[in-house]
Amino acid sequence: MNDQRPASVRELARSPAWTVTGSRGRWSTAERVLALGGHHWVVGLTPTADGATALMLWCDDEVIAHRRGAEAALCETAVRWEANLLAGRPWDGR
Repeated sequence: MNDQRPASVRELARSPAWTVTGSRGRWSTAERVLALGGHHWVVGLTPTADGATALMLWCDDEVIAHRRGAEAALCETAVRWEANLLAGRPWDGR
């Protein structure tokens, strides 16, 4: 992604690194897969039944982190996690 933070999954979909699936004009998943340091990382977003968005981070087959909230905020968090991993930093920036 560029320096501009995405405000929606629609904006994330503009990056070829992200895979967004859905039907009838609605998204159902957005994922960014990374193979780094011998690990398979997946940053994923999905809408929830109550209108919120869920953000998950997997390392191999383990869920490392989970957040739930507004789509715009979680898209920004997803891109931050992605950038941290690509830069060789801990996913949470700590």
